[in-house]
Amino acid sequence: MVGQTGGAVMQSEDEIRATFTKQAEWCEVLGSPLTARLVAGLGERLDHSTATGRRVLRWNGQADALKDAVALRLAGALNAFVMRGRVPELAACYPPNPLPEGDVLVAAALAAIQEVDEEICSWLDFPPQTNEVARSGVLYPGMCFIAQATGLPLALYEVGASGGLNLFADRFAYQLGTAQLGDAQSGVILSPEWSGAPAPVVEPVIVRRKGCDRSPLDVSKPEHRERLRAYIWPDQPLRVERINAALEIAKSDPPEMAAMDAADWVEAEIDEATETGVVRVLFHSIAYQYFPDEVKAQIRARMEAAGRLATVDAPLAWLAFEQDSDAGPRLTLRLWPGGEERELAKAGAHVHQVEWMA
Repeated sequence: MVGQTGGAVMQSEDEIRATFTKQAEWCEVLGSPLTARLVAGLGERLDHSTATGRRVLRWNGQADALKDAVALRLAGALNAFVMRGRVPELAACYPPNPLPEGDVLVAAALAAIQEVDEEICSWLDFPPQTNEVARSGVLYPGMCFIAQATGLPLALYEVGASGGLNLFADRFAYQLGTAQLGDAQSGVILSPEWSGAPAPVVEPVIVRRKGCDRSPLDVSKPEHRERLRAYIWPDQPLRVERINAALEIAKSDPPEMAAMDAADWVEAEIDEATETGVVRVLFHSIAYQYFPDEVKAQIRARMEAAGRLATVDAPLAWLAFEQDSDAGPRLTLRLWPGGEERELAKAGAHVHQVEWMA
């Protein structure tokens, strides 16, 4: 998840507009021309005539994509009102309709902001939470690797979990190279381009699913499901289909979610008392970069302290799919007893491709 920094030195209006330009470039690279045109145009043309414009251009915090992600907050808000049927002129610019010219799209977006200004302004409170289900395409083989290495069922603990959809990784269907894994009847089908070593095929039994987020979403609530859908770029139909199918799986049996600081939650959940006959697995995906250094240090200290007490019958695992500044996202595992870090895979942030290395 992304959280507002609150209390940080305010950026200038030009600096805030520049964050929209940068976000548009990323959206283009990541395959969303609609969001790219929308964000670029709003960065140029948003003004102080609306409450939304004033709040964005005087943002109290850091508007950058890796901080408060203000451009994505606004894009998500507009998508929510399109989905509600409240802004038909803008909806005519969204799929399944053809992608319009940038000027047409941005004019419709500005008109929508005028029409539902206060409501969109309030939506800016919410940090973008995509809960990217595709990341299970690399997380789940990591869980299979743990099951294969330990021969034990898994108790899952996710930090930065958003709505906790990846806690249901075993309920999705996978085609990982030649390996067909997961639930073949699932509405969530993940088939990243696979290279490297074969995927592990010992599938885990999941006995516990718990998650933590500073602003967790309850997938049993319609308004929270709407928010998760709103942050999926509307011109990426496969991602839209996946989030809808994952929400159908999770909403009737939502995971146990805590609204806590990640380090405090890890200290509470991963205590130093061992648990025989199960491997406790702390995991996270493209979340750690948003944690303050002191939170990372606290989590590391807790995991290493608990790891020192782990045994073959009561192991502990730390599975992380996070950005490597030099080589893009990679999947790493620390498994105690032992605890040495092992690189399992490399993949893109949306896991279109996986290079398995274990």
